[in-house]
Amino acid sequence: MTVLSRHATSQGEIRYTRCLCGSVGVRLLPGPDATRPPHEILLAQGPPAVPLPN
Repeated sequence: MTVLSRHATSQGEIRYTRCLCGSVGVRLLPGPDATRPPHEILLAQGPPAVPLPN
């Protein structure tokens, strides 16, 4: 997975990522004072950029 960009927010860090299949995702890494669990949360994921072979 490749990180395309990172942005600090009041909830933590938003990361736009690209998977090996070409799909782009939006992930939230909660900040240290967040009430959420300390693991990354997938907010949205697009379809693969190209169809995968069967």
